Amino acid sequence: QMLYFRDVTSEIEVESLKNEFLTTAAHELRTPMVSIYGFAELLLNRDLDEDSRQNGLEIMFMQSKVMVSILNDLLDLARIDQRRGRNFAFEPIDVMSLVHSTAADFPLPAGRAAPRLLPPTSPCCVLVDPRQTHQALSNVLANAYKYSPTGGDVEISIRTCAGTADAPLMGICVTDQGIGMEPEQSRRVFERFYRADTSGKALGTGLGMSIVHEIVTLHGGHVELNSQPGQGTSVTLWLPAANLNPIHHLWDTP
Repeated sequence: QMLYFRDVTSEIEVESLKNEFLTTAAHELRTPMVSIYGFAELLLNRDLDEDSRQNGLEIMFMQSKVMVSILNDLLDLARIDQRRGRNFAFEPIDVMSLVHSTAADFPLPAGRAAPRLLPPTSPCCVLVDPRQTHQALSNVLANAYKYSPTGGDVEISIRTCAGTADAPLMGICVTDQGIGMEPEQSRRVFERFYRADTSGKALGTGLGMSIVHEIVTLHGGHVELNSQPGQGTSVTLWLPAANLNPIHHLWDTP
């Protein structure tokens, strides 16, 4: 006789997490799908007045956008989980060039001012995948505007030198003057599908910050979050610093 023992704890944990993730994802997709299906059935089978038809179409359109957003975020997470950074193309890039291009591409909510950019006192660069970092910073900006519905400035500043002498880090900090979070909410903000605002007023997938966390971690950095209820939130993306002195800096341009 031969007895063979193998620790399967990790496999069971992974399987449990996968099942929980799939269940949550299916639930999140089902919610907008029910609205789309219900209003489509109503428009097909009822003779509605023009205002009711328009209202139904607007709801279907909005819920379709939610579904597309969820699916895009799920695909992004799947690619990140599968490749674990192997498709990242790291290059030294001027921090303010990265910040300027991301801010310029960011679709501002109606009536809101562009983020205020606070340049560093001296030139600084990071060693990153520009496309992935652009996505991470865009996700943080989206949250900054979403969770400051009454307005207030959104600022992007540069924090220098954390980490160690052998692996220095540069921080890109996004600060808002929004609703802020309780400590328990702050602790859970990187969980997949977790949303601090459960009122339903702020639409979202609950995947944005988990994508940010995955991207920054795969760069060898980390995300720092500070928040106070009613006083706003600051999120800092700590990324590997690069030794590069660019000839031209965007903040020198008149």
